[in-house]
Amino acid sequence: MLTSIVILTLNNLDQTMRCLHSIRVFTNSPYELIFVDNGSIDGTTAWLAQQPDVKLIANGVNRGFAAACNQGAAAAGGDHILLLNNDTIVSHNWLTVMLQCLHADERVGIVGPKSNFVLPLQKIAVDVSSEGQYHLFSQNFNRHNPAQWQDLAALSGFCMLLRRSTWQRLGGFDEAFGVGGYEDIDLGYRALREGLFLRLAGDVFIYHEGNRSFNANAIDMYGVAATNRRLFIRKWGFNPERLILVHDPAFLPDRYASPHPHHAPQTPELPSGWYGMGEDGCVYRIERGHKRPIHSYDTFCRLNLSFDRVGRCGSALLNSLPTGHPIDAGNFPHGYPDVFIARDPAGGMYSVCHGVRYPIESEATMLAIGLRPEDAIPLGYEQIWSYGDGWPMRGDVWENFELHDYALYRGPNGGLYYSEGQRLRPLVWEETLTRFGWNMDRAVFIAPELFHRSPIGFPIH
Repeated sequence: MLTSIVILTLNNLDQTMRCLHSIRVFTNSPYELIFVDNGSIDGTTAWLAQQPDVKLIANGVNRGFAAACNQGAAAAGGDHILLLNNDTIVSHNWLTVMLQCLHADERVGIVGPKSNFVLPLQKIAVDVSSEGQYHLFSQNFNRHNPAQWQDLAALSGFCMLLRRSTWQRLGGFDEAFGVGGYEDIDLGYRALREGLFLRLAGDVFIYHEGNRSFNANAIDMYGVAATNRRLFIRKWGFNPERLILVHDPAFLPDRYASPHPHHAPQTPELPSGWYGMGEDGCVYRIERGHKRPIHSYDTFCRLNLSFDRVGRCGSALLNSLPTGHPIDAGNFPHGYPDVFIARDPAGGMYSVCHGVRYPIESEATMLAIGLRPEDAIPLGYEQIWSYGDGWPMRGDVWENFELHDYALYRGPNGGLYYSEGQRLRPLVWEETLTRFGWNMDRAVFIAPELFHRSPIGFPIH
């Protein structure tokens, strides 16, 4: 079976020559080469046109990463499509081992390798200080070993292998992502929604220099990323860091969790993210249908809890719930809530949500989305840095971030809503506030445009 290797270029001829040489030397599976040039002015197009084994598409202008990849894939004649950045160097057995991973299961939609410059869950630390050292390492590393495979919720587009039929089924990259950034995360998420797996071939390593085209062509990488990240959130309703930075099995096929942005709730379940007290005086945090006992009064204080935030829900409700992992301030991070506000030793604030920390620029930003500085839990720097490094919370937080889980909002219609799983759940009665330890004074007005595009969940009674 033939693999169509699609490579984009925008100047950086030396990188392209090095990448192509490595493909010719180290690829032992049938392949064809398709290069799409996005307006190079350094002789790249002329050089590629002289290569007898290259099919060249010369755009003349920068059409963007997504559109150019779609061009190359449309010209592909192979059974597989492999997207590869030109600032890479491949090595021993690279394509053969990736193909073995792809064909191990017909539900594997996309395969990606390990690398030195890549998304955090694909990255490994390797001495690649010289090309010779890299090839020596890869000679032993790039060997078929299914024990090293792992299913993830995102794979980097720097090297991405899939069946051509899968590419066509998914419709290729969304060209709204323009110059580049997050189109690979979007494609992967669409594959997950189709019930396909994104598989990390942990038995393949490919060297990647990283961001060479952005840097060499004076493209504002941060600005482009901010725009495309916002596009992803508008399209799917949640922060892409939840796919990129942490391993959340609930995003994978055949899994279910609630509340969760990937799954519509099936029944009007008990809300998450609140505290309740049993008849014995024990306080619990309720998360995803489990009650997590507060380990001690010391933990209660260290987490900056107060009894006005503890619901009067009745012991019958608490007794009906299975017991989860205790909330214990001395057991970091497993003993902490899934969503909370953290404060570092210098007073910096962070929203910690499902394993990712988002630096909060100002108190005004906190208050705008219904968070309170007095609720912040003090953490050391090492503890805070152990969470995935999310996008700073600044500017228009309604546009740049998902709905903050476990916050109380007032809609344009005057009604109260509780946010969880990127849905707004209407509160039916005022008595509901007391039951779950919520205070009407904490409710903030949600931006009308966000309210109208947010799914409405089951009411909370």
